[in-house]
Amino acid sequence: MASTAGPENLDQIRAAAMLRISGQRVATPAVLGGCALATALTVALMSQDGPRRLAHAWLLNGWFTLSISLGALFFIGLQHLVRAGWSVTVRRVAEVLGASISNPLILMAPLALLLFFGYCGLFPWNDGELVASDRILQNKSTYLNAPFFAVRAVFYAGTWVFIARWYLKASCRQDQNGDTKTTTRLESRSAPILLLLGVTVTFAAFDWLMSLDPHWFSTIFGIYAFSGAMVAGLSVIAIIVAVMIRRRITEAINCEHLHDVVKLLYGMNCFWAYIAFSQYMLIWYANIPEETVWLKLRQEQGWDGMQTILAVGHFIVPFLVLMPRAAKRNTVVVIAMSMGLLAMHWVDLYWIIYPQFADSPAFGLIEVATGIGFVALFFMLAIKMLCSAPIIPIRDPRLTESVTHVVP
Repeated sequence: MASTAGPENLDQIRAAAMLRISGQRVATPAVLGGCALATALTVALMSQDGPRRLAHAWLLNGWFTLSISLGALFFIGLQHLVRAGWSVTVRRVAEVLGASISNPLILMAPLALLLFFGYCGLFPWNDGELVASDRILQNKSTYLNAPFFAVRAVFYAGTWVFIARWYLKASCRQDQNGDTKTTTRLESRSAPILLLLGVTVTFAAFDWLMSLDPHWFSTIFGIYAFSGAMVAGLSVIAIIVAVMIRRRITEAINCEHLHDVVKLLYGMNCFWAYIAFSQYMLIWYANIPEETVWLKLRQEQGWDGMQTILAVGHFIVPFLVLMPRAAKRNTVVVIAMSMGLLAMHWVDLYWIIYPQFADSPAFGLIEVATGIGFVALFFMLAIKMLCSAPIIPIRDPRLTESVTHVVP
């Protein structure tokens, strides 16, 4: 383990690590998010199929913001598991993003609550009459039913919130007492935590996304959701790190750290493409009706165009643009490509969710307002937490290694 003794300016870096953010910057996204969600709800109530459309938009944007936090949690666990030193100064950004998971979880809770009132506009398996006439749904009813769905949802949410808060609190506690045993404890427990995250994210993806079409199944879908979450989380981390470098918020974060974050992002995006293609290829090759029905729906009436958009925007363009070393260290390029990948992640989720609602792509004020609301409230909480903690782990025993890190 690296010594806490570091470069001459390490004390100055620690002293400057407290980032004070005005209350106005916290209040602005809160007001914006509240107004946006109220607008979406109002528009939905004024149209015939508005409530059902709002439910799909709610799930879409809820999972979008949720995946950012889940990606950040995987990043934190991975860094502790491999005892990485380079990432110490950027880890606080991930810890804050991970701890912001409570907002999308709270906002998504009404969707689970609606199931108890018999709402079946989102999940067909909650329609008693349909289940009674469908043998496949009857066979799956032991798993796909409102009470058990709610129990699983509470377990997933509780697990994620506990992990996120444990990571952040342990790191912030170390900022105060400098106890190196905290790092050892975080490292030793990250392996089971990553395993738990993998299992819960997989089953949550099965519940919230795959069961939108309860006849369809894919054993690779959990990995597909995991890879998308990693791309989303690393994209936001890369954007924040790039902005911090451009604004020179701290000397402890520089292009060396950005380079490594983008390398991880680049690799995970290639992994997403590999999993996406594998899922498509295996379904196409097997040609089993129970599996092909899901892809067939997404290759008709405009949905096939989204496949092309995802292939180009989610893989080919980032693959070519971010390949050079210089691009990974260019803050403008990184911000632009990371924002593009976030947009593509949203399109990917839209392509998964919305064909169960509309025969052809439908996009309007409900989707826009809901998206703005979820994103604004998510970052409101992230900004609020940055007010109460140093922007870097100032007493991590590997801080010196991170501050002096140079990419070979």
